[in-house]
Amino acid sequence: MRVVWINSNDTIATPRYTVTFACYEPCEEFGAQKSKAIVGEADLLRFLRLINVDADDLKTGSRVLQERGYVEFANIVLPDERLVVFGLR
Repeated sequence: MRVVWINSNDTIATPRYTVTFACYEPCEEFGAQKSKAIVGEADLLRFLRLINVDADDLKTGSRVLQERGYVEFANIVLPDERLVVFGLR
């Protein structure tokens, strides 16, 4: 899963993020991967906890996101049903 801080250059604005899951099946079969837009750091953290990102990964990931403007979390697997619920499928 990749999180991109899309307005990281604007230090005054409310942070805006996109979250995208990698396709484990051939993507041609499922169409383009959708991204989830999230506004605000609190909502991003709430979403990451909701999908069970480990607390240590969350702490490290937050630091990397601040430094680079993006972060990738490995081994975050959601069944298709949950991807649909979150608007990612």
